[in-house]
Amino acid sequence: MLNGDSYGSAFYELCLGTPSMTAILIGGSPGTGKSEVAEVLGIRLKAEVISMSDLARRNGCISARDDARDTDIIDEDCLVGAIMDEVETKRHRIIVEGHYIDLVPYSSMEHAFILRTHPDTLRERLLARGYSKEKILENVEAEVIGVCQMDAIEAFGEDKVFEIDTTDLNPLQVADVIVEFLKSPAHSPRYDWMELLENEGRLDEFLS
Repeated sequence: MLNGDSYGSAFYELCLGTPSMTAILIGGSPGTGKSEVAEVLGIRLKAEVISMSDLARRNGCISARDDARDTDIIDEDCLVGAIMDEVETKRHRIIVEGHYIDLVPYSSMEHAFILRTHPDTLRERLLARGYSKEKILENVEAEVIGVCQMDAIEAFGEDKVFEIDTTDLNPLQVADVIVEFLKSPAHSPRYDWMELLENEGRLDEFLS
């Protein structure tokens, strides 16, 4: 993960100046609903939606393919450059969704929304997608640990990161939550699946 320790806020400010656009970031583990929510939110806010995965492909930022994990390996330096180039062309609010939202310059982001899903439900969703057993275990374990949450907080700070439990919500409802938050920002809840599962005596089911 790249963050302020790797590049530094001063570096971003020097390269970008003071941008006139702001980015609403939507992150989370695969299966939490990022793409669908971003699409709905884009319509609601009349804002352009940028997929981090699509941006990486368009700019040649996929360095290799990990067949064992059935996933692309991203050249993060390349993707940071692609994000900065993209940001420089925008003069309005945009929505950025994907797994690498912590690479977006702090100076350009408005809020980061991390979608969370109970591990039981997430496992079912990924199974329905046809993911391999290994890929399901890897992504569910990351959700249990809260990898996306921690990366976002480290990159942007507690006050800029808002979590939404999408376990029992559809994309329209999640978009409603985001719109209401933008109208009247509130303190973010924090979801700790690890503590919940440990209290239920089920943590070992989800960790390798």
